[in-house]
Amino acid sequence: MKKQVLFISAAFVCAMAALTSCSKVDNPSGGDVSVKTLRVLTFEDADWKAGTNYLGKQYWSTLIDYPQYGGSMLAPTDYDAVAYRWSDDGNTFLAHEIIADMYGDNQYYYGGHAISNYSELDLSKGDYMSQLAIPVATGHNGSKNFCVHFGSSTMMGIAPIVYFTDGVEHVIDHMYVIPTTYTLNSIVNGDYYSKSLVSQKGSLWITVTGYDAKGNETGTVKFDLCKDGAYISDWTKFDLSPLGKVAFITVDMDGTDKGNWGLNTPAYFAYDDVAVQF
Repeated sequence: MKKQVLFISAAFVCAMAALTSCSKVDNPSGGDVSVKTLRVLTFEDADWKAGTNYLGKQYWSTLIDYPQYGGSMLAPTDYDAVAYRWSDDGNTFLAHEIIADMYGDNQYYYGGHAISNYSELDLSKGDYMSQLAIPVATGHNGSKNFCVHFGSSTMMGIAPIVYFTDGVEHVIDHMYVIPTTYTLNSIVNGDYYSKSLVSQKGSLWITVTGYDAKGNETGTVKFDLCKDGAYISDWTKFDLSPLGKVAFITVDMDGTDKGNWGLNTPAYFAYDDVAVQF
């Protein structure tokens, strides 16, 4: 198993997007009091606020690689290539970059989070070549773009990181998640490497762990994409608020179908509309 050095960079140049809503409670002295504001990362071009991204371009769509597998952004052949990255400066301040492996080649297949708008409703086409596709027509709430996680510490030794660039700890309230087409095909039908979790009554889950600015763990939350053979196949809310205020989170996947090299089930899921409390 390859080990990677964990580090957090605050120098990301690209960005995510936002909708803002307020939650209010009654004030005994009269009137309403705002108790929290949710800024939402939608990944939509219309919500772009970050100027130029690490490619010197604008908008979320410019961070979508083509082809899905083997594209130049997520599978660079130049060892001097800048690591794929994004950040939501000016809104939620959430950010991510692919952490290089020991060879420093910044490959997505070592674990990372990639912007996508790919859809593949035919499960029979759900393989690694369609690694950024989801099994429904759109992102959450009819949106175009979303983000795709790949990675499991059972295979890579570490889990991908999402962090805040503003130097402030925030509560990540929730996000919406869905298995990718590749993952769902494996859950339902199995593939060359994995068993059908439906027939095996198996499970697959996401684990998110929060950390404060000093690197102390604040808590862990779990979400089942498949549990005892029963699975989700549409966008579903994942509550992250029990983590409390965090400076960064790790996002991991694990399941019951594992082998000598870790998780056999494809370690992909998509997420969208990440809400952060301000």
